[in-house]
Formats: sequence, structure tokens, C-alpha cells
Amino acid sequence: METLSITPAVALMYPAAFPFIVVLLLLPSLRFLPTKWQPRTLLIPDLIVLLGIILPFALFDPESIRHFFDPNRPMDWIPLLTLATFFVRNIVPPASRLLAESGAMLAGLLLLTLPLLRQESLTQGALSLSLTFAAWLAIRFSYPVDRIRGLDPVSLLPLFLTSASLAALSPLSGSLLLGQLAGGLSAVFLAMCLAAPLGTRASGIEPGWMLGALLVIGLRYVDISADVIGFLALSLFIGGVAGRLLSLRGRTGTGKRVLIVTGLSLLPLAAGIFEALKDLKNQGGGY
Repeated sequence: METLSITPAVALMYPAAFPFIVVLLLLPSLRFLPTKWQPRTLLIPDLIVLLGIILPFALFDPESIRHFFDPNRPMDWIPLLTLATFFVRNIVPPASRLLAESGAMLAGLLLLTLPLLRQESLTQGALSLSLTFAAWLAIRFSYPVDRIRGLDPVSLLPLFLTSASLAALSPLSGSLLLGQLAGGLSAVFLAMCLAAPLGTRASGIEPGWMLGALLVIGLRYVDISADVIGFLALSLFIGGVAGRLLSLRGRTGTGKRVLIVTGLSLLPLAAGIFEALKDLKNQGGGY
């Protein structure tokens, strides 16, 4: 990649405004329904968010909506796997939900990395899969999700910042499609952040699953260094842990929590961006 102009890349992100608007309009509108029709669980808000995260695939990569079962196109599995995670999570009893979700994540990870696992030895493939799965689980369960109130809006900030960073870094690494999908996802996270103060929250599990899947794609199939992906994952983990610890204290004001969680999340992101730019310079890329 000899040259790169950021203007065309930004222009190609314009369709991400559509899932942003859809989620931002539909989530708060639930508050205006008659009392008897207002959702008493996260099912309907999560369905709205699920619609929002499928839209970027329909807009940026319509092939992925038609080629669910192509083993040679791992990114095309993400919409179907996201839907499967949603249904599994809502069908199983609450007591078994974490186990069922973990199983769905492992199955998804197997499908996403199957083309590469076929090329590796059994020991090497098992080790790579185990390490990736352990990191994914650690990040997922660092975020506290209330079954009634959903995800704390402050905890959405690391998810938004990381997905936006992935959207910005992916074109630098030669994958505009990954950047577009990450940009669409960051728009959904931003809409969730803005909708929460208006009275409607969602669990954030499915868009979080999609972000994890996009990071796996970036790590295994795109020319993004493992260090950069590691910094992005570290930002998610630190943001989740910080949000959980601050929520347990209960005395920290919202403004202070936002500053702390955002600041801690930005530190690994800044390191990841620096590493990506250094890699680009070493490869002879320009702006």
C-alpha cells in the first residue's frame, strides 16, 4: 500500500449513519408505548440493536447475507452467528445462560478460524484457539450486564472507542471492508450510548460479540499486527473492569466515571494506534 487518502475512506463510511439513525430512533421510542405494551425485558431493545448490527453487513457486504455457509469466507458467518447467539441466549433458562453463551462463542470462534485451523497442526491450532477464546471470555464477562436494566451506558464507551479505532485502523492495514463494518458497529454503539439517557438500554451482548468476531478477523485474516489487536482487546478489558469496579463502589458520580473509564480505555488505544502507524511507516505507506 503506497498511498492512502483518508477522504475516500470517510466517504465510504456514510452508510453507517443508517444503522445509527435506526437504533437511535427505535430504542427511545419504546418509552412512548402505552404502559401495558412497554417491554419488561431486554428482548425488544436487543432485537432493535440486533437489527442495527445486521444493517452494516447488508449495506457494506451484502454477499455476507447470502453466503452464510461458505467455509472459505469466514467474515460471512458473522451475521448468522450473531443471530444464533441472540436466540441461544434467550431460549435457554437464565441459570444456564452464561454456559450457553460461552458455548455459542466457542462454536463461533471455531467457524471463524476453521480455514486457518485446517492449515495448522492439532497442537498449534488448539493452543491458538484456546488463547483467543480465553481472551474473548475474559473481555465478555468483565462487563456487568443487568438482566433488567441492561448494560451501564458508561460501559458502552470502551466498546464505542475500540470499534471506532478498529474502523480507523483497518483501512490503514489494507482492509476497507473490515473498517466499514467496524465503523457501522461503532455507529450502533454510539446510538446505544445516546439512547440510554433517554430511558432505554440494551444488553450490548450481540454487538459485543460482533466486535469480538471482527477483532478475530483482524488478527487472523487482515494485515493488522497481533500487537495492535492486543492493544484493542486490552482496552476493552480494562474498560470493562474499570466500569465494573466503579459500579460496585456506588459513590462515584457519572461524570467522574465517564472520565475514568474513557481515560483508562484510551491508553491502550493510543498505544495501538501508535503501533499501527509505526508498522505503516516501516512498510513504506504514506498518507
